[in-house]
Amino acid sequence: MIIQNRPKNIKIHTDEAILRRLPNNHPMRPKVIHDLAMWKAGLRGEEEVDYYLSFLPEKDFYIFQGIRLKYKDHIFQIDHLLLSPHLILPLEVKNYLGTVTFNPKFSQVTRELNGKEDGFEDPIVQAKRHNYLLINWMKENKLPPIPVDFLVAFGKATTILKNPTHSNEVYNKVCLAGNLLFKINGLKSMYPKESLSPKDIKKWINTLLKNHTPEKPSYSAFNIPHHEFIPGVQCPSCSAFRMERISGNWKCPFCNFTSKDAHIQALIDYFLLISPTITNQQCQNFLHLPNQTIVSKLLAKTPLIPTGFRKDMVYSPRSFLIETFVQNPIAKIERRV
Repeated sequence: MIIQNRPKNIKIHTDEAILRRLPNNHPMRPKVIHDLAMWKAGLRGEEEVDYYLSFLPEKDFYIFQGIRLKYKDHIFQIDHLLLSPHLILPLEVKNYLGTVTFNPKFSQVTRELNGKEDGFEDPIVQAKRHNYLLINWMKENKLPPIPVDFLVAFGKATTILKNPTHSNEVYNKVCLAGNLLFKINGLKSMYPKESLSPKDIKKWINTLLKNHTPEKPSYSAFNIPHHEFIPGVQCPSCSAFRMERISGNWKCPFCNFTSKDAHIQALIDYFLLISPTITNQQCQNFLHLPNQTIVSKLLAKTPLIPTGFRKDMVYSPRSFLIETFVQNPIAKIERRV
């Protein structure tokens, strides 16, 4: 049973916002495009694992997708966290193309693709680190103890896995996503005793949900100065940044497309790229609007939280707002009654 669906990946939406607002000839575009492709590939791997986890009986495991927890000053994200009365099982998911070779002696894997070889941290080491943090987080939150194990799954069926040192740990802990169901069932049989009662399970679920730490934009992605981003409201039809506010609507002077809420994407981009807060004057400048009255009316129709008084008023999103925006960026966000 899925308890927490995967949060939207802020890094993906930040990269997309950067590409929307960088000039086509900007030297950082290739790096952002590469970074975006990497994050999307990782997401596809996690979604591939979702499919195979759907075969698990709902009563056997409670599934948390992309949960982010904090232990001391360390925030750690677990791709899939499976909770059962028998054990808690974090899954580390990778989505590498090509041939992946494990070298446990150096805690490294190498990936060969199109004649090029790249090195990465061994995902087993990464999973062990997350387990260490999870166990300490469990103790810190005084949760009922339960065995903690882990698995590493590769999302692509075409990935070739090699284990030249014949490490038993690699054989036991690493698999392709298609074999994940059988790996999980094998692990479950190793923990026949139920460590958690239904009451304990409920406490675990509530504590996990309460302590999930949503990801926030970094505001320093690729160290691109803010003044290099193109301001303005982008036309959803022709992509020009020249929409004008006319009689309560946005109109594009190039293609004559009209919209009532084209400014919403601009606000999303601002909160992803520039700052977690916005003033009336900053909104005027970014949206290219002529006066504060129009901006005040627009901002009043959003669920942004105003603080301060009159010209000193600052608007900030609720903790869930950016995630709500990016789930449905062209939907209206008028204040809910």
